[in-house]
Amino acid sequence: MLELLRSVFSQYWPQFTWKLYYWFFSPTKVTLALLVVAAVALIAAKPRYRRRMVLASLTLLMTYLFVLSPLFSIPATALLSSFVPPDTGGAADAIVVLARTRRVQGDRYNTALDMVAEGRSQNLLIMGRSQGGDVLKALDQRDLSPNLMLSAVCVKTTKQEAESAAAALGTRGLKRIILITDTPHMLRAWLTFKGLGFAVVPHSEPLPDEVGKRERSLLAIREYLGLVSYAGLGRFKGKSSDTLPQVAQEMAKDFPADRCFMTAEQIRQAFMLS
Repeated sequence: MLELLRSVFSQYWPQFTWKLYYWFFSPTKVTLALLVVAAVALIAAKPRYRRRMVLASLTLLMTYLFVLSPLFSIPATALLSSFVPPDTGGAADAIVVLARTRRVQGDRYNTALDMVAEGRSQNLLIMGRSQGGDVLKALDQRDLSPNLMLSAVCVKTTKQEAESAAAALGTRGLKRIILITDTPHMLRAWLTFKGLGFAVVPHSEPLPDEVGKRERSLLAIREYLGLVSYAGLGRFKGKSSDTLPQVAQEMAKDFPADRCFMTAEQIRQAFMLS
C-alpha cells in the first residue's frame, strides 16, 4: 500500500506543483480568492469563528504579497544556492545540461559548448529533443565535434533526467559529470544525481534578467517543495560511484537507447540539419 502511494505521489506531484505555480503566478486570482473567502466568512461563519477566519484570510494575503516581493525571492534563492559547492573548473567525463522552458533556461547551452571548446569534456548529454537539435546546430556553427553527443527525449522530471543520465553515461563508465542547470534548481538536481552515484561538479546558471522577482519567488518555493518530496521519497540516498554501473544497468531497462536517446546523427536526420 505504501509503495502504491509513493508511486501515485511521484507520478502526479510534478504536475500538481506546476499547476500551483501557474495559479500563484496570478496575483489577481489569488487575491480575489482570498477576499472571497474573507467575505464568505463574514457572512456565513458563526460569530465566534468569523473574526478568526477573516484574520486568517488577510494574513494569508499579506504573506502571499510578501512572498512575491524581492524581500523573499532574493534570500530564498540565495539559501538554495548556499549549499551547492562552486564549479572548480576541472575536467569531467561528461557535461549534462538539464532542460527548462526557454524563458528560464538562460545561456546554459552556450556555457556547455564553451566547456567543450575549453576541453573540460568531449561528451555531451542534453535533456530534451528540441534542445538537442538547437545544441547540434550551435555545435556545427562553432565547428565543434564532441566525441559523444546524446539527447534524452523521454524525460519530464529531474528524477528521470538523473536516471536517463545513468542509463546513457553510467553504462559507458562515465561517472564524473559537470551538471548545468539554473540556480534555484541546482540543489535538488545535484543531490538527485549524487544519489545515483555520480561524482557531480555543479555549474549553476543565473536566471535571465527578464525573469521577474515574482517568478523567481515561485520557482524557489517549488524547489523547496521538491526538496521535501524528493527527500521523503528517498531520492537523495547517496550511492558510491562504484555502484553506478549496477544502477546504470537497472536504469537502461527503463530508458532503452533505441527509444529514449538520439545520437547526433539521428538528431541531424530528424531535424534535417545540413
